[in-house]
Amino acid sequence: MSEKNTQRSRTQAQTDDFVRAFIAVSLPGEVTAALADLQARLRKSGLKMKYTAPENIHLTLKFLGPVPASAVKAVSAATAEAVSGFSKMRIDTRGLGVFPGIRRPRVMWTGIGGQTEQLACLQQAVEEKMAQLGFERENREFTGHLTLGRFKAKPDPAGVADAIEQFGGFCAGPFEIQSVQLFESTLTPKGPVYRMISGHGLGADPMV
Repeated sequence: MSEKNTQRSRTQAQTDDFVRAFIAVSLPGEVTAALADLQARLRKSGLKMKYTAPENIHLTLKFLGPVPASAVKAVSAATAEAVSGFSKMRIDTRGLGVFPGIRRPRVMWTGIGGQTEQLACLQQAVEEKMAQLGFERENREFTGHLTLGRFKAKPDPAGVADAIEQFGGFCAGPFEIQSVQLFESTLTPKGPVYRMISGHGLGADPMV
């Protein structure tokens, strides 16, 4: 076997030993459809960015990155423990904004309304359980959002501001969060492909 092929085999073996994973809330079909419609209107307005495939839009609670395949079961069990003490909660999607700011926007998103305090507590419970497994804590305060797209080149701030003004009244939902999912993310030339590893229902007991 050539040195080049040997290196490729080693790289493939290393990749196969890890799962790129994240913990998130899936969206109901009607919300996904509303987001797809919003994206279509943004496109029609002339706003250029790499739009997230509607079926890939989700409410991320924790991005884990590469997880050793041998640790996936432990991550799944910890996720179940994190959400078990929470009741189902109702949220909606609303508004339009960009990260990090209007002058140099990189991500366009729609925000989360409804029982946001409960949602933040849920996210912190997930964060704590993952920290106990050795995953790095997120230093930034949790801001629940759904990513609509990412700007590949620096857009005209005036055009972005116009889009926010025009479509800032967007709202979809409400809907009920009944479970949290652990996903595998596989990167492909056509974009990421997500596969649910496990789903974990929120418990019936009140939050503590």
